[in-house]
Amino acid sequence: MENPKNNIKDPKVRAYFEDITEGKEPSVRLSADELEKGINQFDEGMKKVLAEGDEMIIRAKMGEMAKALSLSYIAQKYFGKSRAWLMQKVNGNTVNGKTAAFTESERQQFREALQDLSKRISAIAMTI
Repeated sequence: MENPKNNIKDPKVRAYFEDITEGKEPSVRLSADELEKGINQFDEGMKKVLAEGDEMIIRAKMGEMAKALSLSYIAQKYFGKSRAWLMQKVNGNTVNGKTAAFTESERQQFREALQDLSKRISAIAMTI
């Protein structure tokens, strides 16, 4: 998982945040502008970490169910996309140099697709 401090470009500012996050007295002093810039870059790094964590949670929650469900069917029916597209999102593959991830609307759409399938499977199970 990416370290949010890696998002800080200035080595001096990064050193300051490394000391702070390790509970040490900072070895360097920053101007107010440097501190603000560092906070903003650290915040962006944290957003990346949280997004990566969200994707890991989806993969973990899917677990073996990804094998049991037809991801080709889900991709085509609910997204109009290919199985490869959905697998890239679920697995967090790197595509064109970027990690494939669900947008918030795609995440909601995926959630609704799984809920729909759950209802349909339950209805069939009740008739057997």
